[in-house]
Amino acid sequence: MGRKIERSIDLRSGVKIYDNDWYIRHGMEPEQLAEMLASWNISYVIAQSRYLPMQDSAVPSRVTPADLDRYSTLDDVAVRKALADRGIGYFSCLNICFDPDYIATHPEQLPIDQFGKVEEKQDWYIGVPPEREANLDHKIDLLEKGVAALTPDVVHLGFIRWPGFWETWLPGDKRSDKSEYCYAPQTLDRFAKAYGLTLDTSDPVAAASTIARNHREEWTAHKCATTVGAIRRIREAVRAVKGDVDISINTLPFFADDFDNCVTEVFGQDVRALAEVVDIFEVMAYHQIMRREAEWPANVATDIRERSGAAAICTVQAKSHYLEGMHVGRGRSPLIESAEFSRMLDAVEKSPVEGLCVFTLSDLMDIRGTSNGSAIVDRLSRFRR
Repeated sequence: MGRKIERSIDLRSGVKIYDNDWYIRHGMEPEQLAEMLASWNISYVIAQSRYLPMQDSAVPSRVTPADLDRYSTLDDVAVRKALADRGIGYFSCLNICFDPDYIATHPEQLPIDQFGKVEEKQDWYIGVPPEREANLDHKIDLLEKGVAALTPDVVHLGFIRWPGFWETWLPGDKRSDKSEYCYAPQTLDRFAKAYGLTLDTSDPVAAASTIARNHREEWTAHKCATTVGAIRRIREAVRAVKGDVDISINTLPFFADDFDNCVTEVFGQDVRALAEVVDIFEVMAYHQIMRREAEWPANVATDIRERSGAAAICTVQAKSHYLEGMHVGRGRSPLIESAEFSRMLDAVEKSPVEGLCVFTLSDLMDIRGTSNGSAIVDRLSRFRR
């Protein structure tokens, strides 16, 4: 079962708050939010804020012009206090290697894949490699201000990895058809210098071929070390503001050998190495998106906990996603039944992972008025009670 890892924050049951719908669309106040979450057995939240805002992803997070008046009255510090008064922990969340606004003004920072193709937006996704220093400097500045204002228990780093739309890597897909980043000259120059290699960094296709034949192990190590290094920089910066703040990260829900070791080789997340700088691994075990069975979230989160030796929380879906646009016809279920959700929670409940997290609060609020949604909220309210 693995060792028990003690933390000051109760990781039993959480929810992601990736938009402001509870305040804008549902008209709630911070105390009402805290009361509702406490009644649902929620012990922590992973939240965006005006200090650390989110751009649209799978969750529409931006505030529309029509909602700006209401949004201007939102006090994130009051939200933090209302939650703390009810013993609900607070993760301040900021996306690091996903920033469409940044990349729109810095197109020279776009990554290049092994086919020589500059990354283009897929659905909502476009990524930035974790070595882009200007992006890291910008995010650290935001985090320093956000941590000072909100004094979170945990700083949660979203998209802290090498680029790639991992939610499209479904069973039966071939890794050889997927892009691996980044073979841009600035990245290749850093790699060649770090390992004393001679590469034609002006030709991404030729460089990718040479690396695949002769330097695959070093390339993977470099990518993983770069991810660790970026988190270490962020960790040191935020701990200079609040010395006891923990670090958690979005963790890709892959077993070590899935798609021929894609999690390390393509995405640069080696959980053993990351455990040096990460306190809590938040495993994005979105089973409906990934076309997996109800027991899969507990299994993959347990595996990551065991491999890392650190705390892990298992994030599950309350509502189906990726059913439109480019995702049509990929075989994803259009509905998560309450019995299926209950089986998921049964498996997580029996596992050694520290806790559960639900994606997202808005999904829970949208479905709570239905019979299926009411049963989902009821099961969540009984998790590990």
